[in-house]
Amino acid sequence: MKMDDDGRGKDLNAMDTDTSKSSMMTLLWKIPTIAAVYFAGASFSGWISEGLGLRFPEFPGREYSPVLGYLAALVLAAGVSLLARGLRGSTAWRWLMLFAFTYTAYCVNNQIEGAVFTTESGFESNLVFFLLPCALATVAAVLLFDAPDEDPVLTTVFSDRPVSSWWWRFGIAWVAFPFIYYFFGAFAYPLVKDAYQSGDFALEVPSQSLILGAAFTRSLLFLLATIPILMYWSKSRRSLVFSLGAALAAMVGLVAMIEAIWLPTPVRIVHGVEIAIDSLVHAWVLVALLIPRSFERLNVETSGSS
Repeated sequence: MKMDDDGRGKDLNAMDTDTSKSSMMTLLWKIPTIAAVYFAGASFSGWISEGLGLRFPEFPGREYSPVLGYLAALVLAAGVSLLARGLRGSTAWRWLMLFAFTYTAYCVNNQIEGAVFTTESGFESNLVFFLLPCALATVAAVLLFDAPDEDPVLTTVFSDRPVSSWWWRFGIAWVAFPFIYYFFGAFAYPLVKDAYQSGDFALEVPSQSLILGAAFTRSLLFLLATIPILMYWSKSRRSLVFSLGAALAAMVGLVAMIEAIWLPTPVRIVHGVEIAIDSLVHAWVLVALLIPRSFERLNVETSGSS
């Protein structure tokens, strides 16, 4: 009997290993495909923007590198893929959720940040430019990654509950990002302040009121774009924290830092590390507040008693 149990255990381990290898091989071709679709969409959007006569920010010493552009597209595609793999629902609904999140976190967020911390203008043109590549990349992700087969196992605080039971969680989630942003920014700024004060890279440090206003605006946008992701996630809380954190890290800054070759390398590295940590902590806070373990256990107990 013990031999049979051991044998079944070995077979299950082998099956898990094979599944992991198959999943990894799938990612190795799907992520580059999504990146290629995004890259093509960005190229086409560039032609459209040129025809419309849109004016974009012009940073001193900025140069375009197709290699770095595609590398950045790969990072963005990886973030999109992590979310697409865990979202349930119809194809159209999955695309809408993924597009809204990607466009908000990657495009709208970065234009706010750029308008606040640089002396350049024309960021509103990017809102038009990134519409097509974000739409195409998320379409590709939804089509390449099927909706998960498993039933949803996570219960958000919004599910069949009155506003009075969760409004304070929403409020804390809104305040959380500015706090995280300021906390880790305090460690990063001394390492990059020379670049902001030199005036050589079109960077500036605005008033604290402007920084705070931008942080709260960005936080609300993140929160609204993330809620559908939380409500339609069908994998574990741990996988949600990692996937959401990695996607935010990619979209909020890593892609931009890869392409911002006009900035000094130390500045790009410091901001890249800062954004990655910010994003993972932010994702953990959102999941802890809006999908608490107590709600998940309550849901399981209720299902069992019925």
